[in-house]
Amino acid sequence: MSKSLNITQSSIQDFVESERCRIDDSMSLGAAFEHVAAQQILTQYLLDDDDIARGLTDGGGDGGYDGIFIFVNDVLVNGEDSDSLELDNKSRVDIHFIQAKNQTSFSEAIIQNWKDSFANLTETENPDRERYREEVVDLFVLIRAILRQTIIKRLQVYIHFWAVSLATQIHENLKKQARELKELVEGIIPSKNTVVDVDFITAQKFFELIEEVPDETMTLKGTKEPLCPDSSSAILTVSLKDYHDFITDDNGHLKKILFEANIRDYQGNVHVNQAIRETLDNKSAIDFWWLNNGITIIADSMARDMDHSVSLTNPRIVNGLQTSNEIARHCQSLEEDDDDRKVLIKCIATSNYEIKAKIIQATNNQTSIPPAFLHSLETTHLQIERYFKNHGLHYDRRKSSGKNNGIPSKDIVSISFLGQCLIATLLKQPDYARARPAQILGDESKYNKIFNENISLKAYYQLAKTCNQIKQLIKKFGLTRGEQNDLLFHVIYLYCVKRSASLELTKSELELLEPPSTEDLRPVIELTKAAYLDFGGNAQTAKSASFVSEIQKRASEQWNLESQ
Repeated sequence: MSKSLNITQSSIQDFVESERCRIDDSMSLGAAFEHVAAQQILTQYLLDDDDIARGLTDGGGDGGYDGIFIFVNDVLVNGEDSDSLELDNKSRVDIHFIQAKNQTSFSEAIIQNWKDSFANLTETENPDRERYREEVVDLFVLIRAILRQTIIKRLQVYIHFWAVSLATQIHENLKKQARELKELVEGIIPSKNTVVDVDFITAQKFFELIEEVPDETMTLKGTKEPLCPDSSSAILTVSLKDYHDFITDDNGHLKKILFEANIRDYQGNVHVNQAIRETLDNKSAIDFWWLNNGITIIADSMARDMDHSVSLTNPRIVNGLQTSNEIARHCQSLEEDDDDRKVLIKCIATSNYEIKAKIIQATNNQTSIPPAFLHSLETTHLQIERYFKNHGLHYDRRKSSGKNNGIPSKDIVSISFLGQCLIATLLKQPDYARARPAQILGDESKYNKIFNENISLKAYYQLAKTCNQIKQLIKKFGLTRGEQNDLLFHVIYLYCVKRSASLELTKSELELLEPPSTEDLRPVIELTKAAYLDFGGNAQTAKSASFVSEIQKRASEQWNLESQ
């Protein structure tokens, strides 16, 4: 950029450069700008670096999309097999399209590219794969599969286009084109329950996004003096409006960080939520809290405040997600603040993870819940976290904790990534690891085989260190971003079997793993890519069990591996 930058623009570039060094110092400044832009725009979803990477699509034939992120009920579903994706009635779908350029202006070509590509990619079952890059086409295949269900399942669809740059102003022509894009997209999607927005993020707005820090200490205002049985607990009633203000940000969005410990996601239009909704919508002489089980909040510490309030450090809502969602919906639908009903809140302060886990399990025992949702608080993961920390890795048991503490991306291992690596190696299913990134901990049978006391902490560590190294090195072999995404877990599997000289990997063999050098990985990449291209070279190839059988066969022949 030849034009001199103002203080705001320079500050943004300094932050982008610091994130580039944390994520991958071989990354270009432009790529880092795209990563940071997505990171800041999507802050509410608590995405980690791997999640962001799954949605970045910049490159030749990207259709004007540097990033595409698809959420169903706030869960990122990028990479999921469209045939396995189940949508409940009235599910909320958020689709974010991002273009981010490290330049001091917005190009008028932005909107025109979106107009052309959105229509082309949504209105045909077989988009031109020579015109659009593979990962863009695959994401639109998933988007079309979701949008086809908008009417049948009455989905609530929110489509958001974001243009990000270091510009200080937005030209009127761009604003006019943005309105035209909005009308075009609304005309393509056949549902009244679709909201389309187009936003331009200028340097000032971008700086404000970077500066926003989630509240760590929050105040909950009661209607009466709270009942405090001891210094670590409080019971209080809170007006619906004050509770709504507590759980939402200035834009009316739920603060996702408050719900990260909740073992259930919002269940949509199920019977229990219909009952809560009816109670809220039909005011009577009976107060809401008389008819509701209430909400449980745990925090690291708690203190009494003035005005019947309590201050909570790092509060997390562990029971009451359904009630919270329905209260938010109800309060946002009110034309005036004329509802003086209350909700019952129980607050408990403890920094002990095992106690927190017991509270979460106990407060949710009214409903049958898959145990997988509790796994991140189990002793196994606490032990892995401590072991990794003592050996120089950060286990991201609390989502995004590594990123938020400035830990380099190469030293961060998420629970889901470790789960994918274990499924790819121990269970010999790299296809499953690739096809279901959002469901890795949801299969109880698989989970019990990969996280248990019979696997040593050293085995988890050696595998994690090895896989993190492979994730870094795979970028150096000239593969496209889509190919890297498709082949990563297949390459991990083949490297491990090549090193052990057997297609059957045992727990003890994981302990002997060592991270590869570039030359160690080269024959693995070459074998995997050749088979991938022979089988079609797309996401469906990487998700198929037949492809796994093929690479096993080729590996056995080339490397004289022990047969199954």
